[in-house]
Amino acid sequence: MNAKVTEYQKKCFKEYKTSIQYPSNYTYLTGASINPLVPIETTLNKVMIVGAYPTAKFQTIHKHKDTPIADIDAPFSNQIYFDGSRTRKILSGDELNEVILKQIGVNRKDCWITNLVKVFLFKEGHAAKYNNLDRKDIKENRSQFKEYAYRSIYWLQNEIAICQPKVIILLGVDVTQAIFKGSKTKSTTRLTGEIFKNDNQNHICLPHPGILMRKHTKWPERFRNDIAPLAKHNISNML
Repeated sequence: MNAKVTEYQKKCFKEYKTSIQYPSNYTYLTGASINPLVPIETTLNKVMIVGAYPTAKFQTIHKHKDTPIADIDAPFSNQIYFDGSRTRKILSGDELNEVILKQIGVNRKDCWITNLVKVFLFKEGHAAKYNNLDRKDIKENRSQFKEYAYRSIYWLQNEIAICQPKVIILLGVDVTQAIFKGSKTKSTTRLTGEIFKNDNQNHICLPHPGILMRKHTKWPERFRNDIAPLAKHNISNML
């Protein structure tokens, strides 16, 4: 392991939550810590993948389905775990592999894989389940993504400095908006597979895998026919 990578991982794990002002009292229902999900797949000088924020492990607790109970093991993990009643798999890894990387001609082993915001964020439904399970101190904080994201850019810049990627792939409107600091509408227009420069780095903005899984929208066909081929062409010219 590269010494600079290890040093960064340690620093990020220790300091990240405080630096973005994540609530110090937030833990999972079980009492498990909500920790920064530092990059584990850290190939240098090729492709950096930047997602929005990590998912979690979920469990059914007293009829409350999909209650977040623990961190996953890495950004866009393929982890398999037992939730107390059945075996489950973290889907984000397969979605990244099949929906994005395969179509743009990128091998996962050639990637530095990370999230802009590195801690789990609670949606309203998650907070409601916690409230019903007598955990009253957890409030929805998914709506604070933008603030957390801007405070996280320092950490991403550190990763870029270590990785020195040929191209940075931003997944989704939220990440694109945070990096380019434009409107949501403007950020959506960047999801084309084209190359955009920012701080002398090559960026390609793509739809998030979750959007591409929605069959009844324009995105899957548009990605397959237009966005992915252009991204594939541009990436092959840079690697």
